[in-house]
This record gives sequence, structure tokens and C-alpha cells, in this order.
Amino acid sequence: MLHPDQLRKVASVSQTGLTSRQELLKSSLTASQLVDEWSGTPAQLNCDIGLDIAADAEEIPTLADVNRVFGNSTSVRIIVGHLQSVFRYAGIELPAPQLAETALSILSSYWYLNLAELCIFFSQLKNGSRGQFVWGSKINNQAIMVALADFCKDRRREIERKESDKIRKEIEKGYSRSETLVKDIVVGVQNARAACEEAKRHFDAFLKFFPYLPEKYEPEVLWKAWKGDNEALHTIYGEKIPAANVAEMDIGMYLCNYNIAKGKELEK
Repeated sequence: MLHPDQLRKVASVSQTGLTSRQELLKSSLTASQLVDEWSGTPAQLNCDIGLDIAADAEEIPTLADVNRVFGNSTSVRIIVGHLQSVFRYAGIELPAPQLAETALSILSSYWYLNLAELCIFFSQLKNGSRGQFVWGSKINNQAIMVALADFCKDRRREIERKESDKIRKEIEKGYSRSETLVKDIVVGVQNARAACEEAKRHFDAFLKFFPYLPEKYEPEVLWKAWKGDNEALHTIYGEKIPAANVAEMDIGMYLCNYNIAKGKELEK
């Protein structure tokens, strides 16, 4: 029969390779050094970043990384060190087996937390911002687990906020690039009005003027509609055809924006 202490040996045969973060972890510290640096009160004091920075930070190893490199026992030792610091702070001693059980429960449910997030959580547990977990001389382990679940909700909100900020910046960057391209197109059209008129007169010139065309309509339909052809306009607008000058501007901007988008795709 396979024993628990044999699982890692079996897993090591089937695992492919370590991630770059795990490789760095493996080459930087021994298991004992990792526990010393990332566990207990010293680690909590030295971790001088907030959850807004620590949440899902790519450069900080997670408990899962520690498991992979050094084994579950090292992760448990790190968590136990934090728990011991909290209980000492509360003036309570907890038996080693109960400490290990609590640590293992945390590891099994929250393996995705990184080492800095753990430091922040246990610091908050000490300062009372995560609620009460001591009643008289007794520890409420369930209260600790509830506090950790609430902490992870705050963590998720921070991750979502960072993702939203990243998306917003990318959109702003995209808008800036698009606005520049639109201005270039507008100026180009103004400075090359003859080319624009040529594109209206000749289909080949139209294809050069707008090198990228959507597949939704036939190229000749777009060309004719842009010129004001009634049948082509019906194909695009149906029965509600706008005024000729509005349709020309509408279709022209539609084609400009489409070409901008396609241009951006090719830049990537």
C-alpha cells in the first residue's frame, strides 16, 4: 500500500519541470531558511507591503510553489510559525498536534496564497482587524478560518481592482493610439482629396484607400453605398436610409475605424 510520505516521490516522477518562480525559490533558499524568513513575527514585521501590492503578486512564491519545491511539510511549518506568533501574542499555548491540524487545514484550502499574503493576514489577525478569535483562554479555530475566508474576499477585490486598472490603462492607450490614427486619416484625406475622389470613381482605387474591408458586406456594395448608390444603401441600411451626406460620413467613418482596428491587430 502507498503511504502518505511516498506520494511526493511518486509525484516527482510524473511532474514535468518547475516554473521560473519555483526554480528561483529552489536556488535562493533552503527549506529551513525559507521557514525562518517567511514565518512568524519577524516575517510579519519585515513584510512592509499592503494587500494592494501583495495580492496575487507574480514574483512572490505561493504555498503551492513551496509544496512543489520543498514539500507540504515546509508549508505547514511556515503556517505553524505564524499561528504560534498569533497565539503567543494572545498569551495562549496550543498543543503541537492542534497547531499542525490547523495549519494543514489552512494549507489544503488556501494553497494559492503567497507568502506575503500570509504575513499580512496574520498581522491583521493580531491587530484585531479580522475579528475575535480568543474567548478567555480558548482559541476558536473556526473563527480563524472565517477570518481567512473574509481576507481572501478582500484579496479577490484587490486582484479585480488591479485587473480593472490594467484594462483601463490598456484601453486609454488604445484610445490614444486610435485618436492619433484617426487624426492621421482625417489629415490624410484632407491633404489627398483627389485620392478620395478617385476612390469614389474607381473600385481599384477604393480598395487601395481602404485596404481592410469587413466580410459582412461585399466590397462593391460598400464602395457603391459610400458613393451614394441607392440599391447598395438599401442593402446596408434596409428601409431607413439616412440622408446622402450622413450615409457617406457614416460609411466612411465605419471603414476608417475598421481599418484602424485591423491595423492595431497587425501591430501585435
